[in-house]
Amino acid sequence: MKMLVDDTRFEELLSFGFLVPTLSLSLGKFTKMNADLIKAVPDEHKKFLAGLVWVHEEDNISIETNEGLQNCKLIAVHAGLEKDKGVEEQLKYLKAKDTRISKVEPLSGRKNVWNIPEELTKTPTIVISGHHAKVHIEGLRLIIDQGGGVEDNPVAAVLLPSKKLVLDTD
Repeated sequence: MKMLVDDTRFEELLSFGFLVPTLSLSLGKFTKMNADLIKAVPDEHKKFLAGLVWVHEEDNISIETNEGLQNCKLIAVHAGLEKDKGVEEQLKYLKAKDTRISKVEPLSGRKNVWNIPEELTKTPTIVISGHHAKVHIEGLRLIIDQGGGVEDNPVAAVLLPSKKLVLDTD
């Protein structure tokens, strides 16, 4: 049985200092590499990461729009929300930190989490994330990841309600 490590997993492994010699790995080699990765992460980091929420929600957040200042709900999640899946379902497993899901798209997706789910356009909702290694501000979808996890790149944040981008180098 062969297992293909997709680009997202490959980048995650590289971010922890693992060099993956080939993208095509046997299940046994991948399992051993995963165990080695778990051993390589310091316990303090594991404890910190385990304590993080997977999603954060706020009500009554002001943001400047083409129609003027608007109060919205805000959902912050690492990569975004899947456009074609129910928002409540996604929020439920994100709040539960359900690790039975092999690939949690709101934490690791790319194109499928780029846009705001259609159902959130009915009630103005800001969806803010990082993960995509770029800054993209379009309407109520804010992707703020200037640094892309690269040490020499600046860390970015966005100020609300103005949507002004600030960098740690400013």
